[in-house]
Amino acid sequence: MQKIGAALMRLLEVLVVILISIMSILVIVNVGLRFLFDSSIVVSEELSRFLFIWVVFLGAIIAMKEDAHIYVDFIRKAMPRPVQWFVILIVEFAMLYCCYFLFMGSVELTQYNSVDKAPVSGISMGYVYIAGAVGAFGMGVVLIVRIVKHIRNLHSFLHPTDAQPQA
Repeated sequence: MQKIGAALMRLLEVLVVILISIMSILVIVNVGLRFLFDSSIVVSEELSRFLFIWVVFLGAIIAMKEDAHIYVDFIRKAMPRPVQWFVILIVEFAMLYCCYFLFMGSVELTQYNSVDKAPVSGISMGYVYIAGAVGAFGMGVVLIVRIVKHIRNLHSFLHPTDAQPQA
């Protein structure tokens, strides 16, 4: 199961690099065309914006997996270890709850806007709004795995000296 998760994360990382590369090429070519020829590729600005939205949500999944989101933990670290365990659990359930609302809202927006077309490219706006649902779903899966691991590690969290080998 861990190999599948690692492979999916690697696939997400590669996808984000590809999207950023496409976005960068579109912007650089467009700037060059404006500077040299006073013209541009009209669709590149819109596509770059849509790709950026996807990069943000896919990157949020990767950041959640790597525990790289910014948070303040000095208050939690000042608490006794048993309280810390519960605080971590409550915070992760709260984040999962937020992911649920983000997912449901994104699905609803996708359904409402799937008939709308982007003004320049003609792409269905549903493809843009579904990025929020994909991001929320991915972060939710990562959170569920973290919650399960956290509950399983209750004993080692509360008694860290038991986990160390005896000399």
